Amino acid sequence: MVLYAVSKSGPRHDGQVADDEEPKGLTPASGDRGKQPDLPPPPFVPPGVPPGPVPDQQWREFQEFQRFQEFQRNSPPPRKKPKWLGILLGKWARRLIFLLVLALAAMWAYQHYLGGPDEALPASETGGGKTERTVLFASSPKEAVRALYDNIAQDVLPDACTRFETEAVALKFADAFGAANCDAAVHMLNEQVGTANEYAEPSFPSPAKMLPNADGTVVISSCDMVVRDGPRLGRFTLRKIPNARGEQWTISGFASEPACPTP
Repeated sequence: MVLYAVSKSGPRHDGQVADDEEPKGLTPASGDRGKQPDLPPPPFVPPGVPPGPVPDQQWREFQEFQRFQEFQRNSPPPRKKPKWLGILLGKWARRLIFLLVLALAAMWAYQHYLGGPDEALPASETGGGKTERTVLFASSPKEAVRALYDNIAQDVLPDACTRFETEAVALKFADAFGAANCDAAVHMLNEQVGTANEYAEPSFPSPAKMLPNADGTVVISSCDMVVRDGPRLGRFTLRKIPNARGEQWTISGFASEPACPTP
């Protein structure tokens, strides 16, 4: 319950409101006489924004940007790629380079694994230092003699004469047939050959007759061979070239033989 105080002084006539008099024109709040009216909530104030750069810093940044633009304007334009570089980097050029590298690698592999002896190696290792005459060495004593018969059957020079290790051995061979030199002896013997293919493939004796001697040499007699359609050549001494790669044999000695007995 709200109690209202009764003013004893009554209303004032000077236009002022007495302390205990309600202002005119105001409607007292129901049940809330003498209470302050509710105020609206304060407006929302966003959190403070961090202060921006000071004017001097903004001016410096602007000047730096201007200098950067000026530098870009004064810089020379980028150089174009040379035409040859563009061709070199092209698809077809890359393919050609790849094929060239592949071919070089194949050539190197062939020379390394299948080629002839390395010229930079010592002659004792390549097989070429023990005789200066033989171009291609035989892989066995039998093959060395067979190659000589084949060269005479085909009249092949100088291969026939270079089968001998030295010039002295070749001259000894020529003397056995009454020729001035090895070449003349080969021509003369070739004229006595009937069927070249038959003469080029003589039959050799059993391996038991071609065993190495104590000094490592092997002696093969033409009388122990079956020679067809041509003359028998004589008795050959063969030796293996020391320190050679694989089996490499040369004719190191020769001796004429009397007429071979008829089997």
